[in-house]
Amino acid sequence: MTKNVFSFSLFLLTFFMSVLSCHAYSATIVDVRAGDLLVISAEGQAQTVRLYGVMCPVHGQPYHDKARLLVNHLTLQRNAEITPLFNDEEGVSNVLVRIQGVKDYLNGQLVGYGMAWVKPVQCKSRLCDEWRKLEELARKNLVGLWSEPYAVPPWEWRKAQRMEIYRRSQESPKKE
Repeated sequence: MTKNVFSFSLFLLTFFMSVLSCHAYSATIVDVRAGDLLVISAEGQAQTVRLYGVMCPVHGQPYHDKARLLVNHLTLQRNAEITPLFNDEEGVSNVLVRIQGVKDYLNGQLVGYGMAWVKPVQCKSRLCDEWRKLEELARKNLVGLWSEPYAVPPWEWRKAQRMEIYRRSQESPKKE
């Protein structure tokens, strides 16, 4: 019986900890490292966060700078509601961000502006379904990165870059 009470207590503790970790809080956006990577300040503490479910073009990829500038314009030094969801494999908190006075999450806004892809594997919530509709609309209307004939998702772009580096490393210099 004691073991069952302990197990139940552990379950309740785990449940309440997970609920508390998803609690939204206020913060100020103090820096934009990339379109989907922000530095926020809450209660005097700076923290790097990643936008949940979406991915902007990465450094060196077309529209990287435009996505970053748009996020700067929409967020920098503004108050926001931050809803943490989970920490990724790098230990970065994946969050929903709602700028004060704006109805929609920044995550979805970027997709609608054609500056981000919805992550196909990670994004599973109802919000993701809405964001996929926004992505399809942006594609159809050739908005943002979708105006490019070949918009390559960042995860595929990085893979192609790694393959190119590997290919070059395998080439041996020709001797004459």
